Amino acid sequence: MFACTFGAVQAQKVETSAYPSKKSWLITNKPQSFLFGFNVGAEYVISKKLSWHTEVINQLYLVRSKSTALSTSLKWHFSGKFGKSTYLQPKLIAGFFYNETPLDDKPYYAGFGLGFGGMHSISKNKRWFISYEIGVKACDAFGYRPNSSLVSREEGGCITTGVVEYLAISPASFFDLSIGISYRL
Repeated sequence: MFACTFGAVQAQKVETSAYPSKKSWLITNKPQSFLFGFNVGAEYVISKKLSWHTEVINQLYLVRSKSTALSTSLKWHFSGKFGKSTYLQPKLIAGFFYNETPLDDKPYYAGFGLGFGGMHSISKNKRWFISYEIGVKACDAFGYRPNSSLVSREEGGCITTGVVEYLAISPASFFDLSIGISYRL
């Protein structure tokens, strides 16, 4: 963008923000998820105040209830603008448990949630961002798993440990607490 002053003709370049003001994509990751599996997502910047985020969450090791989930959300950046903001995030989630869960024997789950978070740039060129989120979800299990048995759950060890994993750290958990790293393409 250029500005011109009256009197002497002088062109001056006006610096524009490096935050995405146009539609752009971000690749996201939540590093804490590597403890149990992986998490990869994409975020599309619709405007300075609105973005759409979707992610795949896998928990494949160190947990009894292995699962994969797909989550999508719409982020409304109500304070600041995208890249340096605080946002509200309604979320939809659906997933699949690969093996029996400690609470019931239903392999699928789906639900919704509401989160609150923030995003800030961590690089000079405004391509790398860090985000933090806290929220709650309500997911319900459904479906039928053929040839299941309650005996296999009890043989695997303490059922209390499985309940804590299911309610606290699985993608279907009630609480949603995370830190994310994003790169703007």
